[in-house]
Amino acid sequence: MSELSGIIHSTALSMDGKPLITFMVNEYRDCMKTAQELTGQPVSIKVTKQKKKRSISANNLCWELCTKLAENQSKHGVQYTKEDIYREAIKHVGIYKDFENLKPGDAKTLRHAWELLGTGWVTEQVDFMPDGENVIVRCYYGSSQYSKTQMTRLINNLVQDCIACGVEHRSQEEVDSILGMWGDQE
Repeated sequence: MSELSGIIHSTALSMDGKPLITFMVNEYRDCMKTAQELTGQPVSIKVTKQKKKRSISANNLCWELCTKLAENQSKHGVQYTKEDIYREAIKHVGIYKDFENLKPGDAKTLRHAWELLGTGWVTEQVDFMPDGENVIVRCYYGSSQYSKTQMTRLINNLVQDCIACGVEHRSQEEVDSILGMWGDQE
């Protein structure tokens, strides 16, 4: 059975004092057969608060801005890809975790594994530990993990870069409208 969405409908206690939780799920057809097959069997359950997903338009806007900035740089003889611009913006926004006291070999392994998670999963060695041998690696989270506030900051940062470079871009009203559609179906 795949991931389901819905609400917790009710809670109660069974005759032997164990909690009973009833869910009202949105994917009726997808889950009934599997639920019937698994009734009475041990299952794994994970329940989390549902987050609104970033709209496709917000994601597209991010890549549109990165593309325009990369094209602008190419006109000035500097070769950047849209991915280069995106990674730099990710680093500028600064949502990261530092891993300290890593041996150089462990740092290399961590960086390789982290960067396999996606285009925006950037790493950099930021310092040496006081021992002069072990290092600190900063690992940036890709925007797929960003909250609405964090994604808004990333896009607004890219808009400011467009303004600074004289790159034509959408109006602030359009940007705000796209960011306002967070989680809406398109």
